[in-house]
Amino acid sequence: MVWENELNERKRSILKSIIDDYVQTAQPVGSRTIARKHELGLGSATIRNEMADLEELGYITQPHTSAGRIPSDKGYRFYVDHLMQIHSLANEEIMKIKKAMDERIEELNQLVKRACSIISSVTGYTSVVLTPQFSKAEIKSVQFVVVDEKRLLVVVVAGMGIVNNKLIKHDTILDDNSIAQLTNVLNTRISGRTIDEVTMPMIMEIQTLTGLPATFVFLVIEAVQECVRRIESTDVYLDGITNLLNYPEFSDLLKAREVLELLNEEDVIAALVKSSLKKNQKLDVKIGSENEIGPMKDLSVVTTLYGIDGRDIGAIGVIGPTRMAYGKVVSSIQFMKDLLNREITRIFSDKG
Repeated sequence: MVWENELNERKRSILKSIIDDYVQTAQPVGSRTIARKHELGLGSATIRNEMADLEELGYITQPHTSAGRIPSDKGYRFYVDHLMQIHSLANEEIMKIKKAMDERIEELNQLVKRACSIISSVTGYTSVVLTPQFSKAEIKSVQFVVVDEKRLLVVVVAGMGIVNNKLIKHDTILDDNSIAQLTNVLNTRISGRTIDEVTMPMIMEIQTLTGLPATFVFLVIEAVQECVRRIESTDVYLDGITNLLNYPEFSDLLKAREVLELLNEEDVIAALVKSSLKKNQKLDVKIGSENEIGPMKDLSVVTTLYGIDGRDIGAIGVIGPTRMAYGKVVSSIQFMKDLLNREITRIFSDKG
């Protein structure tokens, strides 16, 4: 930033004090509060002069005449880039996360969904996770669950333990033997292949070997194709959306409604978080007006990437007010990222 050197140590200390206090209290911060609470060795008059300079430079604003100051987006940006302290998580928070992740989860999407829930609980904000995105997913197995005589659940397991399913309706008479034969033949022919490698001759061979109607076999293959397409696409999980209502910034019902409606737009949130994947940044912090979407001007988004063997395959993040406890959020998602990376490595190893 061109302005990163325009603050001396005194101004930096005062700006940090203002932001730390405002994050805790949500109340404008005055010079006497800083002089009383922070050991800066400065009197109220000196702090007032420095605050006037910070306001002129655009780092803080005064919401009302005779009120204290609050940080601007520029102030938060300087804080995150130069003043923020990344604190280690408290022991109880570490234990809470580890305990919640202790249960071995063998399905990748369930793992990241669990991580999303934990991060929301620990930070008190809204969490978001993009599931891993894979191209050319390899089919490991296809299983069937008979729901009733007219409905069959097709369950596809791909590489890395990713599972998807589709319910199909049919008019074919199926017994246990035909289901077992279909399972055996289908897995013998397509296991270890991508969906692009499942050819028409292969489908016709499956139909011949099972003796099942061609229309039914095609219906099953179409269900497998759709499951694979879903696996190869990215899902978005959000948790703790209503947590934002706990913060005074969103006490106004119209503003709260606007934000809640935005967070329910999965495509919008996915695009927002994917931008960090495209930039390949290990940690990305967008503050208020830095977000391209209008209703996000009162929100900050902190994201980090997770993956395996040095390859980024997904993102995990936190959405909260610009008055966010950035240090805690960053430490929380980085700790979770390390756990996710470890668990994903285990799943990959187990699945061979």
